[in-house]
Amino acid sequence: MAEATISPDWDGKPSGPADVLVSPASPVEAQPRFRNVIMRAAGWSMMGYALLQVLRIASSLILTRLLIPEMFGIMAVATMVQVSISMLSDLGLRPAAIQSRMGDEQSYLDTAWTLQILHGCLIWFACVLVAIGIGRAAHYGLFPAGSVYTVPELPAIIMALSFCTVIMGLQSTKIISAFRHLNLRRLTIMEITAQVISLMVAVVLAWTTGSIWSFVASTFVSCIVTTILSHVWLPGTNNSLSWEKAAVGDLIRFGRWIMLSSILTVIAANGDRVFLAGWTSPMMLGLYSLAFNLIAMLEGAGGRLFSTVAMPALSKVARERPDQLRSMFLKIRLPFDLVFIGSAGAIFSGGRAIIEFLYDDRYLDAAPIIQILSFSLLTTRFGPLSAIYLAVNEPRNQTVLNFVRAVSIFVSIPLAYYTFGFYGALWAIALYGLPVFAVIFYFNRRHGLHSLPYEAGVLLAWPAGFLAGTLATMVFERVGGMF
Repeated sequence: MAEATISPDWDGKPSGPADVLVSPASPVEAQPRFRNVIMRAAGWSMMGYALLQVLRIASSLILTRLLIPEMFGIMAVATMVQVSISMLSDLGLRPAAIQSRMGDEQSYLDTAWTLQILHGCLIWFACVLVAIGIGRAAHYGLFPAGSVYTVPELPAIIMALSFCTVIMGLQSTKIISAFRHLNLRRLTIMEITAQVISLMVAVVLAWTTGSIWSFVASTFVSCIVTTILSHVWLPGTNNSLSWEKAAVGDLIRFGRWIMLSSILTVIAANGDRVFLAGWTSPMMLGLYSLAFNLIAMLEGAGGRLFSTVAMPALSKVARERPDQLRSMFLKIRLPFDLVFIGSAGAIFSGGRAIIEFLYDDRYLDAAPIIQILSFSLLTTRFGPLSAIYLAVNEPRNQTVLNFVRAVSIFVSIPLAYYTFGFYGALWAIALYGLPVFAVIFYFNRRHGLHSLPYEAGVLLAWPAGFLAGTLATMVFERVGGMF
């Protein structure tokens, strides 16, 4: 098993009071070992993410042919609630355990598990109230006719889908321990297994029923499989209910900023669908969701790699070799920025070809949407990178950034929509992260992480990506014309 091949300092057991990675007897030899651990974890993380995206794209391609576009618009709103619940259910437990010196103590993890269960139940209850509120508001005509919020099935779908937060609250904290020590092999296999089973359920139910409930059932299955495997597949001690005062104090101290940051993240990340669901039809929101999800795959890859690999690694560097933090941060950033910015240029020039290649003619109107949304990659790349502030034990910085994002999106989108219409709102969604730049530069300068030449230089990746996208589109059109 992969856990047994990791160096002794990373076998899941603290090597001393500070859980030091580098052995005092051989600090020079331990540094290559440290890099090997990071590279191994990054390999598992990105391999898992790549396979998951292949499965999700396959799911999208199959389901868009079995179901009508309107269903994707309805599910966009229901999923917005479900994803929000998932983020809120985290309570900052993972970053808290990663950076805490008590993160390997079982009583600490059991206390976190107890809090996780209670919070999952409370959030589901709140979500049920929101669903009832949407249903009653639609009944009394408080939403525009024909908008997604007026669909009769929406409240029931939200209630059912959001129950997943209760299931996820039962997941073992062995997941947190695996991330803390970069033991990602079993986590990756677990994720892929759950996704494969979920895809099979979705396709079979969509094929046999043609119902929107196939989405709900497949999500339930994914959550149940993941929760069961977290207890029986991952190594470690099983959880039991516990309430240790010191652990609660540590979790609340760190987690209060993470929780507030998560709330603001939910607001900023879902403000677009909150507004568009009231302004557009289910079909238009479905097209927007398909385009948005294609863009979000890149951000998801960056977020996954940074949170599962880079953040634990940078936390170690910040604790043990703070003088190397800046250089390591910039080295880690470079591939992120080049991929995000280059992809923005490529998607802008090749957006229509992407939609034509993936979907049938019913979805062609998603092409201009994905071209506009491509500019969001210029700003959203800073989302995953802001996890550096967790590594230096400054979670309040991330909270401030998410607050600025939330304010920006709730001011810019309505203003753009009522001034320029639907496409004006799309441009606001793509560029609402611009006001965050100044705050990020301030924080980076304060922590010695800022480099103006670097920030200007990486922008050259956009024209390179635009050229690559243009060439790819020409090849696609030429090949397509031969058939």
